[in-house]
Amino acid sequence: MSQHISLPDRLAEKATTVAQSLGLSLEELLAIALEELLIKYQQAPSADLNLEQKMKIAQRGIKKYQQALAELAQ
Repeated sequence: MSQHISLPDRLAEKATTVAQSLGLSLEELLAIALEELLIKYQQAPSADLNLEQKMKIAQRGIKKYQQALAELAQ
């Protein structure tokens, strides 16, 4: 299965640099990173997240909500 995602330019550049240094494609690096994140998330319920982590998650949700509203307004 294939999914297309968009990354901020700065993040994509950093990830590409790391992937190249490890001899991986960007897609391989992203798959590894996402798998590790999901494992970590499954092992640590949301109650175990610190305030900074919870705020980042909330901010991402708010940003996506704002983007959806802007798209609906067009």
